[in-house]
Amino acid sequence: MKLILLLTLALSYLTEVNSMSIFGVGKTCVFSEVKVNVTKNGLPLKNIQVIRRWEWNKLKEDTTTTDENGVFTFPPVFESSVSRFLPMELVIAQGLYIIENGEEKKIWSNSKREPEENAEFEGRPFVLNCELTNEMKIYRDFGSIMRTLCTWED
Repeated sequence: MKLILLLTLALSYLTEVNSMSIFGVGKTCVFSEVKVNVTKNGLPLKNIQVIRRWEWNKLKEDTTTTDENGVFTFPPVFESSVSRFLPMELVIAQGLYIIENGEEKKIWSNSKREPEENAEFEGRPFVLNCELTNEMKIYRDFGSIMRTLCTWED
């Protein structure tokens, strides 16, 4: 009976469920909502393809393009996994990339270690300004090692 209950819970956990249900409690935000302004030499980078990648159990990605002001957004992504039932550390690899002149360039990377939305910046919104002529820097301000050429709102 316990095995059947555990399997039922696991299957429910892996399927899309209403966030208000008891099964939604274990859902993990693998990538928070993103809003980024991209510039090069201070000018907006218009209509450029952007790739968002994350890896938690499996590498996944989605794409968008910057608008006329060089801004792009992505909605938050939530996933569920049986591994959340296990006593193990949560590590989700994250990256943002732009495609400029046919070349992929990383503008931001991080290892997300908390399941809550906006945990990348300790609860603050994920809002960045990325100047492509900046050098990549390493930051340890938010619990994980973050590499980026972007700056964020304080």
